[in-house]
Amino acid sequence: MNKRKYFIFLGKEGLSYYSWLFIVLFVGLIVTYEGTDKINWLAIGILVIFFILFGYTISQSYYSKDGFKLPYSKRKQISAKPKLLYHWRIFSIYQVKIPQVKSYLILRLEKKVPNNSHSI
Repeated sequence: MNKRKYFIFLGKEGLSYYSWLFIVLFVGLIVTYEGTDKINWLAIGILVIFFILFGYTISQSYYSKDGFKLPYSKRKQISAKPKLLYHWRIFSIYQVKIPQVKSYLILRLEKKVPNNSHSI
């Protein structure tokens, strides 16, 4: 059985993807604070949409032995095991190489200290 390892992707792709995601959050917060009603249904709707998108992003960002998956693309094959670049406390940064595409930097939260880690 292939265990999925979830992550947050970094770099240009992560910056552009998460910036659009957090724009939804900030619009929801602005509508919440600017509203005069006791229950602002528009703000609740926008914040629910944010949490649905965030949950979808986390659940669709993973890698396993079968491949590498991002929320906006199909599953891709990994050319080699993800390489650990840095580890600090519970944060680990890996580099994942995809054939004929590029490499991605990903951030994982891990309880155990990985072997061969470069601590900061």
